[in-house]
Amino acid sequence: AEDPNTVVRTESWVVNEWTANSSAIASTISVSDVNDAPIRAGAGGTLILALGASATVIDSSLVVSDVDDANIESATITISGGHVSSEDVLAFMNTSDITGSWDSGSGVLTLSGSATKAQYEAALETVTYQNTNTEDPNNGSRTVSGVVNDGTANSSAITSTISVSDVNDAPILSGAGGTLIFALGASYTV
Repeated sequence: AEDPNTVVRTESWVVNEWTANSSAIASTISVSDVNDAPIRAGAGGTLILALGASATVIDSSLVVSDVDDANIESATITISGGHVSSEDVLAFMNTSDITGSWDSGSGVLTLSGSATKAQYEAALETVTYQNTNTEDPNNGSRTVSGVVNDGTANSSAITSTISVSDVNDAPILSGAGGTLIFALGASYTV
């Protein structure tokens, strides 16, 4: 069973030899409950982000479950592949029970606070990605991995991909547009 009854049980053993029973011997049976890791599902898509796009939700339909815990204690969302610390930002709007902290150097957004599975599910569905380089961003894909923790065990990581696209900007010619006046017989350099 997923969440067994852990009450100690005592069993008595008697051997019968056709006409007589032996003395009873007692055995004690203890059942231990093992923590089941939480499960995070529903992610795994690809987010395609255009140059200059505002913060965009990474995964909007997640499922967080745990058969033996009512609450989740924390979550981490990590740019585990292709992270560019000067461009990539993961964000989250704090709630009354869950707060977030972004570390741009490591590419890790940490959510903490004891809250229900439904509250963590809703919070994770608001995590956004934004590339702050609006001129010439790194076009490599970003791999984003997320796990939840029930206070004892982490879920398996679920990954999504973010594809950052760049736009080829047209060249700009500047410094022109003045007026030249030519006089008859004079030499000029433009």
